[in-house]
Order: sequence, then C-alpha cells, then structure tokens
Amino acid sequence: MPQTTVDRDAARRRAATSMAATELVGDVARRLAEAGIPVMPVKGALHQHWLYDDPAERPLSDVDLLVRPEHLARAIERLETGGYRQAAGSGVGAVVMQTPLGLALDLHPRLFDRARYRLPTRDVFARSSEDHTVYGPSVRLPSPLDAYAHLIGKFGSDHLNARSTARLDEIARMARRLDAPPETVARHLVRCGMRRVSRYVLPLVHQATGDTFALRVADGLPFDPIGRGIVAVANPVLAMTSSHSLIGALTAHLLNESLPRGARSGVRAIVQRARRG
Repeated sequence: MPQTTVDRDAARRRAATSMAATELVGDVARRLAEAGIPVMPVKGALHQHWLYDDPAERPLSDVDLLVRPEHLARAIERLETGGYRQAAGSGVGAVVMQTPLGLALDLHPRLFDRARYRLPTRDVFARSSEDHTVYGPSVRLPSPLDAYAHLIGKFGSDHLNARSTARLDEIARMARRLDAPPETVARHLVRCGMRRVSRYVLPLVHQATGDTFALRVADGLPFDPIGRGIVAVANPVLAMTSSHSLIGALTAHLLNESLPRGARSGVRAIVQRARRG
C-alpha cells in the first residue's frame, strides 16, 4: 500500500523526535560528566537503540534518565545552569525538567518506589557497563537482565493487561538481548522481588508474541501457590479495568513480592495519588 502524506509526516516526526532524544541524552551526559555524575538511559531512550532496527520505530514523548539518589540534587542544579528548568510533573520520585531541545526530561533516582520490588539504583549501576558509542559522551548502560526485569516490573506497576501489546512486544524483544538461560533469568527476577508480577506478565508475553522463552522463564519461578491464586484473580480484574482505575491499581499491587509488601506499596500509592489531587 502506498505511503500517504500523513504517514510520511508521522514518520518524519518520529525520526526528528528520535534524533532529539539521542541528542538530549548526550547533552545531559556531557554536562553531568563535568560534575562527576554518571547517567543511565532507561525506557524509550534506551529501547529505541537496543530493540529496533530503526530507532524512529519506537514512539517517544520524553527522555528518562537514571541517576544515583545522592546525585539528584546536584544534577538538577548543574542542568539548570545550562538552561534546563524544573516543570510540574509526577512520578516515582522523578523530577521533570523542561529542556532546550523541546523534549521533557525525567530524572529518576530509582526505577521503582522503595516498597515496590527490589531493584535499587546502586545495584543497577554496579551491574551496568560504560558506553561511548550510542550517545556520544559516556553513559552507563544497564545489564540486559536488569532491563528485562525493569520492563516486567513496569508492566505490573502501570497496571497493564493483555491489550498492551506494544509493551509485551518490547519484553519479547529484550529477551533476545539476554545471554543467559531462562533459569538464570528467573532467579534474577526472584531476587528483584518480581516472582509474582513475572508470573502474571510472562504468559501474556507468550500470548501476544509467541515468545516461548517467556514461558520457560515462568516455568523457572519457584513454587508459589498463593502467587498463583493472586495471578488467577489479577488476570480477569486487570483485563476488565483501565490502567487508571483504583481497583486495577490495588489489584496490581497484590502482584508485589508478598501480601504485606503489596499492602505497603498500595498504601503508599494511594497517599501519593491523594497528594497529587
């Protein structure tokens, strides 16, 4: 089918956004390197280069970077001297900044709220590798195991369901970057506190993409009858609710590592939602 003018315009916008995102990561990394602050691209800014033959295939609306919590205040101060400005926004401790390149920048001191899963920033940086090739200046790239865990945990923390096929496809794509057997991947997910959310997400990955690796990882998760029961309840509830509904959110919190931890993360989320009005 011939490409329409609308399609061409959309492709040009995606390409321009993709290039702007890469330039933005490089600009932030360069400015913060002068202050001795390493940065790590996550989410779309990373996935567009790791998971797609053409980075412009991956839609982007902002750029997400991870910094160590102890560096966050200094990073903001450093960027503000270069024309970046804090903006109103919300997130799990993220600071949203307006940038000279037009795209919003989300600076994260952690990938998840402290009560949700166990993927501390210090460990993510410790397992990362240095790269100079993708963005120009030096950045830290997460280990594929951590990137895979982040995608699975984020699917759960965003209260998503089988309709979110693009997100499920990215999990399958990330699996191709893993140089580890499914048993090793399963053990890593358990260490990250994601045994139950993984039991929910991985069958959906297989259902949406046919990725058999996801099922093999799920088979490697430890025996957990309570978790199986929670997933059996979560599947129909999340399938019938939107990602913004309170019932869906509370159900997704039950997919945390344990019921007490899920209750804690759920209460924290309710409090944060109330504060945001």
